[in-house]
Amino acid sequence: MTRICRLPLPGALLALGLTAQAEPTAISFDTTPSAGQHQRQLIDLQAVMRMRVEAGPDATDEQRAKIAKAAERMGQMGSMKMAMQMEQTLEVGAADASGWLPLTVTVADKGGNVEMGGKTMPQPRPRAGNMSFSARFNPRDFDFEMQKLEGGSPELNAAVKQQATTMIGETLQLHKALSQRPLKVGESVEVPFSMPVPMPSGAGQMQSALRYTLVRVTQGVAHFDLSMDLKMDLNAPLPQPAASAGGTDAAGTPPRMLQMVATGRGKGTSSLRLADRLPLASRLAMNMEMTMNAPDNGLMRIAMDMVMQSKGESLAGPAARNKP
Repeated sequence: MTRICRLPLPGALLALGLTAQAEPTAISFDTTPSAGQHQRQLIDLQAVMRMRVEAGPDATDEQRAKIAKAAERMGQMGSMKMAMQMEQTLEVGAADASGWLPLTVTVADKGGNVEMGGKTMPQPRPRAGNMSFSARFNPRDFDFEMQKLEGGSPELNAAVKQQATTMIGETLQLHKALSQRPLKVGESVEVPFSMPVPMPSGAGQMQSALRYTLVRVTQGVAHFDLSMDLKMDLNAPLPQPAASAGGTDAAGTPPRMLQMVATGRGKGTSSLRLADRLPLASRLAMNMEMTMNAPDNGLMRIAMDMVMQSKGESLAGPAARNKP
């Protein structure tokens, strides 16, 4: 999956802004792109994964023996720790005669590492380098059109363009719903959110419920608590041996499928500057449980604790920052 699609979905959701006058009686989560916006988010992701494998109900005695040895080796390796840093930049230009806003989003990989079995290894950086896309957005009806994608191979970009268009379109609809729900201090709003999960083949779906509670508004900055519940289902065929043809393997059986179910719950906080809708700082701690099929009729169970933090910075001039 490319970096645009790899970008952990909670990072994009935590970038929601608020717009209103300082210390208003009610505000809404309005993240509608506006002319002159130029913002950068530095995202830091830390995760710890604990994995174990067990025999499934259809495993034979021979398969159970293999899985037991694999489970022993996995236990000796211990937990896997991951760290990743990314930078996301949004720039919005002036509206054209029809009201469409041009915008550019750039995602840059700032490095990371994986620690397992007492060894730390740097994460390989994608050969394509940084990735960016340009698009246009109509704030009147929240229509969105992807125009150009840069940073990957032509073959990859063709698939990513469609995936990114779908994901961004769904996210904008979430922003639209939130912008229409003004909150007073102490009030909450909960919004369901559903999105297809991009995959090379097969199907995936993520469903979540987002709850925002406005805690206080001080000196033009809104502070709120955030909670998130999600469920994800994936179902896709696994790569087949080169000799496979016609959708079956050498024995004439259908290809094996990757099946995964994940559930998660997270809590966090965020502070946003109202004047220019800039997310100043955010933190989300999330616990996830995943189950997926493994070779030899096995089941892989994964528990992941993830903490994602982000810091925002305005790159616009003083006039744009002070604009209500």
